[in-house]
Amino acid sequence: MDAEENSRYISWAVSKLKQELIARGASTRGRKTDLIERLLAYDRNNNFKSDPVILPTPLEVSWPTKGFQQLTEEHRNLLPSVCQEQIDLYFVHRLAGDKQCCGDFKAIEKGRLLVESDRIFAVSFLASDSSIYFSGIVGAAMKNKVCYNFKIKLDKETADMLNSHCECPAGRGPHGTCKYIAAVMVMLCLFSSGKQLYIKKTCTENLQTFHQPKHNYHGSPVKAEDLPMKRRMTDNIFADPRPVKYRNNPGFCDRVRNMVFNYCSRSSENLAFRYLYSQANIQLSTKDHDYLALPFTEYWIDSALQVSERDIAAVEERTRGQASSKLWFAERQWRMTASRFGEICKATHRRNKVKLCQSLVAPQRFNNKALVHGKTFERRAVEKFENLMHLKVKPCGLFVCDSRPYLGASPDGLIGKDSLIEVKCSYNGRNEKIVAGKCFKFLTVDDDNKIVLRQNSDYYFQIQGQLYISQRHYCYFVVFTFKDFFVQKIEFDRKYCEGSLLPKLDLFYTNHFRPYLSSTF
Repeated sequence: MDAEENSRYISWAVSKLKQELIARGASTRGRKTDLIERLLAYDRNNNFKSDPVILPTPLEVSWPTKGFQQLTEEHRNLLPSVCQEQIDLYFVHRLAGDKQCCGDFKAIEKGRLLVESDRIFAVSFLASDSSIYFSGIVGAAMKNKVCYNFKIKLDKETADMLNSHCECPAGRGPHGTCKYIAAVMVMLCLFSSGKQLYIKKTCTENLQTFHQPKHNYHGSPVKAEDLPMKRRMTDNIFADPRPVKYRNNPGFCDRVRNMVFNYCSRSSENLAFRYLYSQANIQLSTKDHDYLALPFTEYWIDSALQVSERDIAAVEERTRGQASSKLWFAERQWRMTASRFGEICKATHRRNKVKLCQSLVAPQRFNNKALVHGKTFERRAVEKFENLMHLKVKPCGLFVCDSRPYLGASPDGLIGKDSLIEVKCSYNGRNEKIVAGKCFKFLTVDDDNKIVLRQNSDYYFQIQGQLYISQRHYCYFVVFTFKDFFVQKIEFDRKYCEGSLLPKLDLFYTNHFRPYLSSTF
């Protein structure tokens, strides 16, 4: 075959050889023999190009024109649950035509304001075999006589947004991301969570108001000195009401101050008179209790972190939106979470512990390509895991450790009563096969020649911490790429946690993290 190709290229002219090399993006330097050898090398290596990544073709939009019915409270159970994460995925993290994230944060915020202002006039829906269609009217934000028609297509099972279109300039389909479409999605999210239907009622839907007064009374109230009084006022308005023994007493002001503070602390009531006094310096007051084993503020930190079993269940339930929940950030602020266990346990004496504590309390929010890639494809990885393993993954929130309330963990999902899932979508290896190497440094090969998670990896610290805090026995560690899929079932290692992981976390909390919290807040 090489001889035939070589003989074919030998008969070509130099100009034709150079044109072929230019078409393949190769250099045209050298003599004719060099050009022929270069063409043969390009033939053998498929023009030095890797296999193309085949992306799914975009969905064709076919909007139905009949069969819609008006959305009411009775249709709550017929619609899939829409969460804030799905709205952020479509408006913020979805890749547009230029392969860049949409990043329409303002559209979501403006849409929320439209919902609060009752600018959604009508919403109708139609359920098909695999999709749910919505259409209706949303009023313009700054004009009362202008409104726009919208169309939205959702997946019937997962409630993911597939297509959207609006008449406004920013909402052109098939993937419009204007504030009017965002307003409808925010309304559907609130409606599916059990709240009322935020659609403006027509004049015939409201109760009659003819018995209500058309004008309000705006009369001025009578001044205090003009109020009629039965008791005669005394002429001596400067009389001292205090008993004689308390008059002209230099320590009387301090006595009143102590009485006010003692009453407020004993009765748990608040008096406006208390705010006339300056606040106490907490950091300075800790030096008055030098007889204690720890600074006084560190006892306050331990007391503030204490939670009951009922509190643990309530926090987990109310933070299931994770990054979309403000409570999730608030509960994590004073706790060491499982995703940072590896960094904490590996910290040496050369590491700046103050900066490490500062990053735990107030982590910087990055929005690089790797994080956007992980947020975008994490849900797809979970769906593929459910289809392959025939297991159902339930969302979860922040778990707080009952014996060590300063520890927390937020797994990617729960499976049954004794398992959880942790998903990793590697950006560097997104187009590669999953093997232990450069793109997947957290993986290794065991004695049986199987790919497993390294036990010195930060992910192993994270998984064992999640299993200990959530009191579960197994974790499905999932790695997702465009060309491969990896699942490892990791068992809870109690001996490792109690003998290595937890002592290091306890030591860091008592020596560094708790003193930092007590000196900062």
